[in-house]
Amino acid sequence: MRVLRHLFPPSARRLFPAESLQRIADAIHQGEQRHTGEVMFAVESDLPLLAVLRGVDARHRAHEAFARLRTWDTEANNGVLIYLLLADHRIEIV
Repeated sequence: MRVLRHLFPPSARRLFPAESLQRIADAIHQGEQRHTGEVMFAVESDLPLLAVLRGVDARHRAHEAFARLRTWDTEANNGVLIYLLLADHRIEIV
């Protein structure tokens, strides 16, 4: 069943239109005014089929995104990634 969810994932663009992403960005910006952390928000609809077959889960993919996006590379090394994998209905915070 997981393979099917990744072959026919929900649309990130439909679920997160530009105005929704702007509201999220604004909320993150407002939150960052109250602490020294830096927050990133990443959404993926699905994983590549090979990754699904290899058993890559949302947590692993979130760690990969954290590194790829250089989330840690902040002035105080205190970046946080909020990662959504829509096909698996998973949210990970790294």
